[in-house]
Amino acid sequence: MTKQDMLDEIFENLKSEILADEAQSDILSENLLKAKIKSAYREVVLARHYPSYYTEIMIESDMTNYFANVESLARYDYNSVGSEGLSSYSSDGTSIHYKDRDKLFYGVYPIAR
Repeated sequence: MTKQDMLDEIFENLKSEILADEAQSDILSENLLKAKIKSAYREVVLARHYPSYYTEIMIESDMTNYFANVESLARYDYNSVGSEGLSSYSSDGTSIHYKDRDKLFYGVYPIAR
């Protein structure tokens, strides 16, 4: 799976999830979703700390193991647009508690330091 195949599949998965929710389907921003997916991919690549001798093909191959991490990060980032920096929110009897974003990197370990 190439990088672009991975990004496209994640986009289609998340887009389907968003469109299945009537409240969110009206405000879907495909450009914003694509940006969040690319950003999540780059963050996982940075977290892996690939050695300089790793080729782009080697990185793409390894990154397929982190498909779920990239998808989860992109979902989290897209859903938290407008509430960046908040850990919880409460108003009129409704409380929202955001999970720790760093926990979405579970299983992503650096190769080199």
